Amino acid sequence: MWRTLIIFLLLAIHIYARRTSSLFENDEFTVVPDSLKNFNRSSPHIDVNKELKRIESTCLSIQDINYLTGGTIAGSIAQQFNEKLFRICLNTIGFEELTAMLEVRPPDSRWYCGQPFEDWCYCGWEEKEAAAKTIQEYFDLTAQRNIGFENYDCEWFFEEQVRRGIAFLDEKMPGVRHIYRQKLEEVLLLRQDAEEVFGKRTVYYLMDTKQSTSRLLREAMDGLFSNQKCCQDKDDCEEKERMEMQKNKTWNNLLGFLITSRK
Repeated sequence: MWRTLIIFLLLAIHIYARRTSSLFENDEFTVVPDSLKNFNRSSPHIDVNKELKRIESTCLSIQDINYLTGGTIAGSIAQQFNEKLFRICLNTIGFEELTAMLEVRPPDSRWYCGQPFEDWCYCGWEEKEAAAKTIQEYFDLTAQRNIGFENYDCEWFFEEQVRRGIAFLDEKMPGVRHIYRQKLEEVLLLRQDAEEVFGKRTVYYLMDTKQSTSRLLREAMDGLFSNQKCCQDKDDCEEKERMEMQKNKTWNNLLGFLITSRK
């Protein structure tokens, strides 16, 4: 049985490897910007894990919430609004960094929402990707499928609300954009070490990196919103924590006394 499973596993790996290699048979682009050929890091290196913790521990004040929502909603509805808004803003910032690095234009005016591209069709996409001669052509063909768009309920938001959210994150949590930029830059720096040609494979890896970085940041944002009740009423939370510690200390002292008295 184990031998059969191993054979099937090896066969699957072989098929996947052949399929993946076929995607990059015509790997090179006709034109590659000089900025990608001779890439240099554009920002100082940061500790990503520390920055994620900093984002997760950020407190949104009542003023912040009113700014993001326009002061029209409050309570749990406001939190739900801001959670959805931040998810869209994260996706947008990641795309801004990716498209700026590749020097391409976004494929759709509402691409950050996960809405489908016009005339999108999976038919013959492998042939179309293989025939793509420029980074823009390849990006237009592969962005939605490879980056894993999701529908982030864009009907909730106007363009100016998304832009306001991005400006807020850039000011209050600049680590979001910095993490995206650093993760994407690391792909190019590793490519240079290997002296590889900048081609479709590299663009594919950049898209995959954008997606994995978005997951990291979404997890940090989930932590941020789960802590908001304490953040907005910090004094009460600190008092509750102090009382809990005092209660535990009292119980421990009582148990210690009972154990000692029995001896």
